[in-house]
Amino acid sequence: MKTNIKALAQLVGAAVVLGTASFAAQAEITVLKQEPQAGNPLSRLNFTVGGSIRPQFNNMTGDGDKGSFRRNGFDGGTRFRFAADYYLFDDISWISYYELGVNIPALFDWDNHYAEGARNTTRRMLYTGLKSDTWGTLTFGQQNSIYYDVVGAKTDIWDYDMRAQAPGNGVDGDYDGSYRSRKMLKYKNTFGDADVYASYLFEDNDRLTSDSMRYKRKSGGSLGIDYHLTTDLTWGTAWNYTRAQIRNPNTSESKNYNQNILGTALSWTPENWTLSAGAGWYENFLTSRSGRINNYFAGDAWGVEYFIGYKIPVGQYAIKSIQPYFMGDRLEYINGRNYKIIDNGLGVSFQLDYGFRVDYEHVFTSSTDKQGDMNLVRLRYDF
Repeated sequence: MKTNIKALAQLVGAAVVLGTASFAAQAEITVLKQEPQAGNPLSRLNFTVGGSIRPQFNNMTGDGDKGSFRRNGFDGGTRFRFAADYYLFDDISWISYYELGVNIPALFDWDNHYAEGARNTTRRMLYTGLKSDTWGTLTFGQQNSIYYDVVGAKTDIWDYDMRAQAPGNGVDGDYDGSYRSRKMLKYKNTFGDADVYASYLFEDNDRLTSDSMRYKRKSGGSLGIDYHLTTDLTWGTAWNYTRAQIRNPNTSESKNYNQNILGTALSWTPENWTLSAGAGWYENFLTSRSGRINNYFAGDAWGVEYFIGYKIPVGQYAIKSIQPYFMGDRLEYINGRNYKIIDNGLGVSFQLDYGFRVDYEHVFTSSTDKQGDMNLVRLRYDF
């Protein structure tokens, strides 16, 4: 059916209804609270739900995205979360987590508001495992990679971001181990001021790439450390290795690659300030765009991201705070492809009552492929 901006208004209206109905906005909603009692197995369970509804508008200068669904308004990452913590004995609990991404315009078939062929729903994360204050946490399934937890998340705090870090630039972050990694065994424990991480990536299914190649992760692993220098200053470093194969399904030609990403990032949050910066080195990770098996990946590339913001408390007129910020990134290939992109921009975020938020960003871009500047507005409701 034909749709227009009214479709996005319906989405915002639905968020308003949810917001007025939820008295515990901006926080996970506890459905069952863990209060262990003898003879009552259900009392050992803590179950919470949460989510975020995110209609968004992107408008690129020039004609680079003329007629794009992003200009008309689209879903900028709506998701729903479900978490369970079941107390077993001593300080050991069985934990499970499920996060479902929902493309609302695609779900309701709002024409010109979603990419052709886009799925209605996507499994963002699904994992289970054991948690102990003494022995650490061991989980298996699809979950945030160590690289993202330790490095990427520190600068993934504005909207038009992740354009220079590994989780946003590989073949697919769910498969290559850089983002929401599938089939991953992950361990985390805390020793003094340091959070230590290790993981193993099991063999995964083939992934059909955008250029009709087959990408297959054969194995891999990660190491990371997040060191809390002070209560508001954290320094993280991580390395991820993936043994992968690229295969041409038409000719059966294939080649194995050793993919490595190494990154470090700082996050500093003194009082109302937020300052963060990260840098990464990517080997056999970014594609060369050659379309050929023998040099499918560029040999080396690097990227940096940075953010400076100050939150101004308001506390009236339904506005809780206003945060103006400056952000930017740079991605550059060393070999395998002649490409470079530099982004710098200004943004402002309005945190409103009942979990509502409005973000505006303008990003100035200089790139080898002449991308336009970006104007972005995101409406958000968190519960």
